Amino acid sequence: MKTLINRVNQKRIGWLLKIIALTWLMMTPLARANVLFLPSPPDQGAPAGRQRGGATRGDCLAYQTLTALVPEVDGVVWSQTASATPSFFFAIPADLTQAVSLEFVIQDSDDSYVFRKQFSMDAAAGILAIPMAPSQAELSPGKSYSWTFSIYCDPTRPSASVSVSGTIQRAVENSAALLPETPLELIRQHAAEGIWHEAIELAFNLYQSDTSNANYQQTLERLLEQAALNDIPLTALTTFVCSES
Repeated sequence: MKTLINRVNQKRIGWLLKIIALTWLMMTPLARANVLFLPSPPDQGAPAGRQRGGATRGDCLAYQTLTALVPEVDGVVWSQTASATPSFFFAIPADLTQAVSLEFVIQDSDDSYVFRKQFSMDAAAGILAIPMAPSQAELSPGKSYSWTFSIYCDPTRPSASVSVSGTIQRAVENSAALLPETPLELIRQHAAEGIWHEAIELAFNLYQSDTSNANYQQTLERLLEQAALNDIPLTALTTFVCSES
């Protein structure tokens, strides 16, 4: 009889321990709490830029919530990259067609074009990735550049457009930094060093590779939250990339 009671008690204790463990896991922050984006202050005198498209009229009304997926730091749309040819991400709120012209430009401190791409494409609303073409130009370490992405809805009326703009700086490489063992650790390292473009690109890629992975989703959400971009819906997220050519 005592043996039976002991077995019942052991089962109860086992179930109790499982409940305690599950409760602890539910209360414990996941990987998202470990992703802390620490941007460096923007260049003094850098233009404020525009993270979101804002009000517009006519044919471009559908694109007025165009959003650049870069942070706003101290009132300036400002980001850093470790790459000579980073990718830029934009949330496109409506379907794109060949009738809509897109333009992305990067200019140096003398307003000379470092990179310029004019194109049209058929694509559903979602996240547009624009990679810089290495064959065209590269960003120099320690230098800052201004960029602008525009949607022209009527080629006969350039004023019928919506645009976002900001400043990007290529950071000087930290040769002493150790290479993390996992992609999530690499995202955390980029974020801690203020390297936005590589952090968000890797976070997007991981999430797209496995949308059911809670760590991937929460890491991406945490990055977007810290850039005041938490209104970007991941449930219907689709990423499309324009050609580098």
